[in-house]
Amino acid sequence: MTATGEAVMIRFGDLAEARVVKDGQIAAMSASLQPMWEALSDQAREAALFRLEIVMEVVTGYREGHAELARPGEPRYPFGPSGASEARRAEAMADYLASEFELDRARSRRRAQGHYSGDSPSSSAIRSWIRRWREFGLIGLIDGRALRPRQEWNQIDPTYRDVAESMARAFDGDRSSVNIGELDRRITIALKQSGLEYKPPAKRTKSQYLSWLMHTRGSTTRTQKTQSLRKTSGYEHYPAIRPGQVIAIDATRADCLVRDLETGEVFSVEVLSAIDVATRVILALRVVPKSADAVDAGLLLYDVCRPFSMLVEGTSISDWRWCGLPDQVHLPTTIDGKTDVVPDYDTLQGEHVIPSVMPDAVRSDLGANFKSNHFQDLLASLGIDFLPTRGGRPTDNPHIERFHETLQRAWQQIPGYKGRNTGERGAKVETEALLTAHELEQHLRRFVSLDYHRTAHSGLHIPGEPNVKLTPLEMWDALTEVTGRIDVPQRADMVFDFLPIHWGVIRHDGVKVKGLVYDSECLDAYRNSRKGRFREKDASAPFCRDPHDLSRLWFRDPISGDVHEIPWRGAGLTDAPMTDALVDAAWTIVRNRDGFKRINPEHVRQLLADELSELTTHAERFSEPARIRTARLRRAQSRKDLGEAVDAAARDPLRAAPLVSEAVGSAVVDFDAPWGKLDLGDVGEQL
Repeated sequence: MTATGEAVMIRFGDLAEARVVKDGQIAAMSASLQPMWEALSDQAREAALFRLEIVMEVVTGYREGHAELARPGEPRYPFGPSGASEARRAEAMADYLASEFELDRARSRRRAQGHYSGDSPSSSAIRSWIRRWREFGLIGLIDGRALRPRQEWNQIDPTYRDVAESMARAFDGDRSSVNIGELDRRITIALKQSGLEYKPPAKRTKSQYLSWLMHTRGSTTRTQKTQSLRKTSGYEHYPAIRPGQVIAIDATRADCLVRDLETGEVFSVEVLSAIDVATRVILALRVVPKSADAVDAGLLLYDVCRPFSMLVEGTSISDWRWCGLPDQVHLPTTIDGKTDVVPDYDTLQGEHVIPSVMPDAVRSDLGANFKSNHFQDLLASLGIDFLPTRGGRPTDNPHIERFHETLQRAWQQIPGYKGRNTGERGAKVETEALLTAHELEQHLRRFVSLDYHRTAHSGLHIPGEPNVKLTPLEMWDALTEVTGRIDVPQRADMVFDFLPIHWGVIRHDGVKVKGLVYDSECLDAYRNSRKGRFREKDASAPFCRDPHDLSRLWFRDPISGDVHEIPWRGAGLTDAPMTDALVDAAWTIVRNRDGFKRINPEHVRQLLADELSELTTHAERFSEPARIRTARLRRAQSRKDLGEAVDAAARDPLRAAPLVSEAVGSAVVDFDAPWGKLDLGDVGEQL
């Protein structure tokens, strides 16, 4: 009986190689396919049927193997009754398959991500499939690897397997490999020292098991290191047992639109956030223009180190604001020796604290902002380890990625929600009364403080109490009571420690940065300083430089410890946002003018100010008009952050205490140390 149901008579002589005597009768004999086929995985069955289609089309011209089941366009040349040889047809099929593999988007995507996506079959492989099909039928097209018997290690005592797997995990590329005999000796000694009872496995089975176990780790230390790095950490928990041990940071595109009040433009922004892995508390959150740069990442870390609070009075909710070191967040109450972990949702009145912490390690992807010299130097100066994830592996940083999913509840509460993709975006989103970027940031911070931090988190549990779910703030307090606190000694002007440092010589007319001259009376005592006053190799002094607002520098007086604003000498000539990109664009225009070198410095300042104003007013003349809008947003955020620091410093009773005093002549000064970075010792003693 054929596949089409047609009965075909075959001469007995044609069955000479496939007959057997059964129950006194001569019967045809063939291998049974069904039990073997059912035992295969779906992937193995799909691969075998794929090969069968190829063989059928090469041999008969039809993928189904019969003219009655021909698909549109079959038979294709040179398949079918074309007269071409089988070798020619196999080569043609290999060419067709190579073209199909190149057009397969799924394979192209995996290949772009660095994953092996397989190669298209060669003509020799296709001819081999034809030979095996003629000899064994469909069984011959099954991948031999799918037919290998699997090793079952259930017969080995679980105690022995646990110790063996623990020993094998130690070979991560840093330790030298050992042979099977030495590994067995170590396992036996560990079992005897621990006093565990186990049934010794059979010698052959044990040898096969240990050989397989070491094979999974890698045959060389280099392979073992590669296997260790390839391990997907998203399926394992971070070893975070206390607040601040590991924080995860990342940026994501906001799923809502915002509007620029000055121009009415509608655009997208990004959200930078930092989450404490052990407690799931959001330590910091910022709305920034796309794409977030190194300064944005540094200021996010500054927010992590600063405690914030939000005040709810009636129906009024304040923005996050600075606060002192909180003694507690919201400790659970204890009744009859039992901790009440049920949050109080009856009222939200009062102060809601966002705690601060000095993290031990930061986990992030390999974005340019996180790999930048500024951000890496900042981590090094604060003694924070950097734990990068692998490219294309979002599961390496699952906690912050899951929080981005939680933000969907916040996006959908406000106008301008556009969905996650164009298929979810409404036609009239841009016509709604949209929020500004600052209003969006306020909304997200309120969502974090009043909703997310007060909602039970499914990933937070108390050991021994699997049914008790904690909120992030309750988990913070529970762990803090056990492990204690690691607070950051606070200074009102601490934000300047998170800005890039520029070393410049203080001349009679000020200090020059990117062709701009900055000057102030506070520099009078340091003009034309001797070599080695601030650092050993030259006469340069350290200035804090904000790339988001180049209209001013900041100088920390080494005697008083106060931070002074050093304005650009042409700051009064323009109100344009002076970011790195705009200043560079304006300088390019000014330098291209004829006679630029013969113009006096005052006229150059005027020209530069005019070009900055022109670029801001007529954004279409700039190669990237979106940077004008981005510059305005960055300057507004810079003015807010640094303005708050200046105001707070004016009210800080500790601001008069000098950080570095020239009166102490016998003190040993490290001139090569980073200047102006976070000094925990002096301030900690004062606190």
